[in-house]
Amino acid sequence: MKILNLTYQDNALKWSLKSANFDNLTLLVGASGVGKTQILKSIMRLKSIADGKSISGIKWNIVFETLSGQKFEWDGEFENKGDIDFSDDDDDDLKRNKPSIVSENLKIDGNIIVIRNKDSIIFNNAKTVKLPNQQSIIHLLKEEDLIKPAFEGFGKIIYSDQTDSTGEAYRIKFSDTQKLLKTNKSLKSIQESKEDIRIKLFLAYKNTPKTFATIKERYIDIFPQVEDVKVEPMDYEDEDNIPFFFKEYPFIQIKEFGVDKWIKQGNISSGMFISLMHISEIYLCSEGSVFLIDEFENSLGINCINELTNDILSSQRQIQFILTSHHPYIINNIGYSNWKLVTRTKGVVNTHNPDEYKIGKSKHDAFMQLIQLDQYQTGLE
Repeated sequence: MKILNLTYQDNALKWSLKSANFDNLTLLVGASGVGKTQILKSIMRLKSIADGKSISGIKWNIVFETLSGQKFEWDGEFENKGDIDFSDDDDDDLKRNKPSIVSENLKIDGNIIVIRNKDSIIFNNAKTVKLPNQQSIIHLLKEEDLIKPAFEGFGKIIYSDQTDSTGEAYRIKFSDTQKLLKTNKSLKSIQESKEDIRIKLFLAYKNTPKTFATIKERYIDIFPQVEDVKVEPMDYEDEDNIPFFFKEYPFIQIKEFGVDKWIKQGNISSGMFISLMHISEIYLCSEGSVFLIDEFENSLGINCINELTNDILSSQRQIQFILTSHHPYIINNIGYSNWKLVTRTKGVVNTHNPDEYKIGKSKHDAFMQLIQLDQYQTGLE
């Protein structure tokens, strides 16, 4: 999918986002605390709502396109029951008191498909049977041909946070890797799978060696001290005390020139590991993915930042990137037409196109024009 526009209001937390437009690549810039991260998190909350979650006090309108070119507009509102997380499946009181949907509507290419209020749901001009009032229509009607592309689109939104990747090296979610190898033979099946990016990289390593070689070559371009990369179960000195699933679980390992032993996943530097994850995501995500990356520069050295920014800019796949950054190189290297300056007045967040401040209209460097703006320095309009 591709997100085109978002308006969002959180009545429980007392903040809102005015209408914001997004491109294939959008870089959110601005002072700390203005709401850049909240914009990314609001998109993730809508993904959760599409997946059946109930979130107190949320009101939204989002316009997006699917890969087939259909244009959806989805708006809705949950009743406000305060700033409470109702997602605890073990708490019966929370289950019973989940917020209900006050209203919800869905349009496809300008045609009204669903109209919903507290009492009824009209789908394709016909009233549906009574359905749970705490779940969205995109979730409840996800098997309907008209709704399914929207549901699948939200499933392709990825909050790409690799900052703790190496720290999670041994906190693994068990996967039947042998079964996955049999069911994901092609690159497309690997891309469309819902597996963790590390498992996808293992599947590519085993089943699509050409794609893995491309990823490895790009990685070595950035880190020429690396001789080789593999994704395999590790050799353990004392296998008797290792759980069985660890013995079979694949880990990323790199070999550097002049070093005899392979460097294990947990010992790879954070910048090197995160770089490999980002490169792998670009090649192994499904078409129509939406990547949300907060503070893209986190844990990355200047060589990584330069090259990974170029990879995003040069990607020819149908992928959308919505990034935040404070780093001068990233801001300066991404064309100012892709910037959105984020400001905040009390609880109201707004996004601005650079031309509102005449950025790019003179011979002066666009980045210098940006950082001299009071709105950029203070975050206030």
